[in-house]
Amino acid sequence: MRMAFTLDDLPVYPHLALPKGHTPHSVAARIIESLRRNAVSGVFAFANSWPLDIDPEFARILDNWLAAGHHIGNHTHSHPLLNDTLADDFVQDISVADELLAPWIEKAPLRAFRHPLDFWGNTEEKRVRVNAHLERLAYRSADVTSWFHEWEWDRAWQHLLQTGRTQEAERLKAEFVDYAAAQVAHDAKNCKTVFGHEVIGIGLVHSLAFFAEVADAFFARLFAEGVEFVPLSDALADPAYIRSGSFVTDVFQVYQIKIATADSFVLDAVPPTHKALIERVFELGTPLRPPRRGIQVQNVRARTT
Repeated sequence: MRMAFTLDDLPVYPHLALPKGHTPHSVAARIIESLRRNAVSGVFAFANSWPLDIDPEFARILDNWLAAGHHIGNHTHSHPLLNDTLADDFVQDISVADELLAPWIEKAPLRAFRHPLDFWGNTEEKRVRVNAHLERLAYRSADVTSWFHEWEWDRAWQHLLQTGRTQEAERLKAEFVDYAAAQVAHDAKNCKTVFGHEVIGIGLVHSLAFFAEVADAFFARLFAEGVEFVPLSDALADPAYIRSGSFVTDVFQVYQIKIATADSFVLDAVPPTHKALIERVFELGTPLRPPRRGIQVQNVRARTT
């Protein structure tokens, strides 16, 4: 199985406070070191630029990412959700990030963009307007075929730590690695069902303390399962991605599930063998879950320019 490994929400994940002993700098450093140890190179991190308005020191995280041989893509300035945002406001947010992240984006081998929550637009006007803006800025959208809900695992893990259940928290790490391997295999099977060939997948994790804790075990397990990590450009050359952003959808799902839903057939997004586990993880993380999915950071710069 070939896959491009990517990361979202560098330099700061905005939706969950870090646990004691972790900082955005330390989390990024640990992920960078794990990538080095496991010889995973040229990884695109899709960055939000709002942290640079708050503290210019966050730029060091982006500098360190590039110094380690990786790349930066545009993930908007303030992480707005296109389903909840006017098209004009959203494209302005893209442009703000394009300006602030230019020193790093310009050094990447391709200009890559990822929609927050991978929302393409819940109206035709939004979809067309945003796609046209991305084309003007010469961006290529990078969808996702495998994500691991590790933001939910992070909440569950932190809740266990906060309530003194340290042994359960450690077990959760091992359970995540098992689940991740199953999810990758499941997604590869779904992609072949939808597209008729073995698709080069695009995997996604976030800049989270939980992932930093499990990164080495995660990579070791995926290597053992036969995963080969390839450049994002190789994945985007796969003809399966030709339908990216090509229709209106409000579905919060990975790429192949979006396509299957549009084509009116049903696929399980999560491996049936792991559904009960995922439900338990979601339940464990409930005390730390925000009141609505995808809390948006106040976009001060975009609203005043």
